[in-house]
Amino acid sequence: MAKYPYFGIPPSRQPRPAAEEPALTGKRVVLSSPEGFVYDMRAVSELRTDGEGNLVVDVLSEIHFFEQRVAGGYHRPVVWPAHLVWID
Repeated sequence: MAKYPYFGIPPSRQPRPAAEEPALTGKRVVLSSPEGFVYDMRAVSELRTDGEGNLVVDVLSEIHFFEQRVAGGYHRPVVWPAHLVWID
């Protein structure tokens, strides 16, 4: 077995607000909900308004995101308020 140098523990990630991210599409996100946080989601749009002036992001589960990308299937995204979306 090859010996590799020890570089230490990777730094922990600090979630960032999606509303401050310059490019969202394809990034892994965490959704904030009354039941808790929802992980393993992907943004499938950039920030947009919902017609009432609210910023929103379209999201899919990671499984549906990759099925759509690889197999060409279609899954309807969920529209989520941008202030409740965090970049993982």
